[in-house]
Amino acid sequence: MNLRHIYTLLILPTLIACTQEQTNTLDTNHNIWEDQTILQINREAPHANFIAYQTTPNDRTLSLDGQWKFRWTPIPDEQDDNFFATSYSDSHWDNIAVPGDWEMLGYGTPIYSSSSDTFFVDPPRVMGEPKKNYTAYVERNPTGCYRRTFDLPKEWTDKEVYIHLGAVSSAVYVYINGQFVGYSQGSMEPAEFRLTPYLHSGSNLVALRVLKYSDGSYLEDQDMWRLAGIHRNIYLFATEKIRIKDIGVRTELADDYKSARLTIHPEVVATGSENGQGYTLSATLFDANGQIVPHDTMKADVMTMLNKAHKAGIMNQRTPQRGYPIWGWLYADIKNPKLWSAETPNLYRLELKLADSLGNIVEKATLNIGFRSVEIANGQLLVNGVPTRLRGVNRHEMDPRSGHVVSEEGMLQDILLMKRANVNAVRTCHYPNHPRWYELCDSLGLYVLDEVDIEEHGLRGGLADDPTWAAAWLDRPQRLV
Repeated sequence: MNLRHIYTLLILPTLIACTQEQTNTLDTNHNIWEDQTILQINREAPHANFIAYQTTPNDRTLSLDGQWKFRWTPIPDEQDDNFFATSYSDSHWDNIAVPGDWEMLGYGTPIYSSSSDTFFVDPPRVMGEPKKNYTAYVERNPTGCYRRTFDLPKEWTDKEVYIHLGAVSSAVYVYINGQFVGYSQGSMEPAEFRLTPYLHSGSNLVALRVLKYSDGSYLEDQDMWRLAGIHRNIYLFATEKIRIKDIGVRTELADDYKSARLTIHPEVVATGSENGQGYTLSATLFDANGQIVPHDTMKADVMTMLNKAHKAGIMNQRTPQRGYPIWGWLYADIKNPKLWSAETPNLYRLELKLADSLGNIVEKATLNIGFRSVEIANGQLLVNGVPTRLRGVNRHEMDPRSGHVVSEEGMLQDILLMKRANVNAVRTCHYPNHPRWYELCDSLGLYVLDEVDIEEHGLRGGLADDPTWAAAWLDRPQRLV
């Protein structure tokens, strides 16, 4: 097997649930960023893109975008070992914008490479000595340390709190109030960590250590500008002890394309003393005008879902720290749905509600979904039974001023240029894009060839046959989905 690229064709909109979890502790005597068998420590399992809320969207989120204290060095060892300590003074540090690629903000050297790594090749190590005329001779592994404080909202005191890192290149250590929380690698995939045990009321300190190169960089040898830093948004979000963790949605059209079966696969997670008793999960579908679409009642008893999961043998072992999943399916038959395609991007709004025994809403989750089918028959691509020709372009997340940090205005400009040129498909070369990009493609009508953040270009697939790299190869497709 000789793998260089991995792609997933997403005829949007689509949502698929994906869960995998691993817990480790930090070994301070070992460079885990040069160990291909350690991909994360305490990172939450990946899930579909949504933020649950109670009353209004984003009423349980706190943005950490903005100015952070920042210190850049050309190698990791020049950073202070205790930079994350609450007693450490960062008064002599610079300020930097987050999100922001540090090369675009005056730190380090942006490097363009088409098909070779920009560091000394010695997998999984990245700190070897290259030729003296190489940028990496001095900037062996540029490292940025970030610090800022935030006030924990009073109403979050008894809730579970998580941090969401949209995309950090290429490896990141996370600390809260001087304590190590977790580690993740993968430059264009989100990472989330549970912060609850490390927080206290009032002001809290968050510190990040970001390395430009890691063993994961060997799978990120794409033809593009090699930039590092925090590419996407950072925010906190709070949940109750029982919450909607993940949502999978399928829309299966009948053979005549005039009716559809809506299937919802939710995952509810309960922690602490919660066990799901008395809770219900319901779903409602709304059309583009906000009117309820006639459909069967979609409601399930959470405790029943829990028991069914036990009997099916698919329940993860409950642990006090990590919680456990509750699986179940909700169904509805929809008559004469307006179908989604690039030419007619019809969307519906799906709303899920988690309620307690008194009917009080614990939280809601909303998703825009579309009804569509994708088939290949007699050598033709059929969307909703109609032969479809893809007229596509490649698109990097790249701005001439801000690098991999792309604004929503920039995304809209790209889509409008494509639509005006009669383009109906886009390939996300060479990695998953900002979540907002997919929402815009949904609403404005673009087919998406979504690309996994894997390209072993320079080594020509030399690591694909090495079983010690197998987990790294699988981690990125799972997180893309």
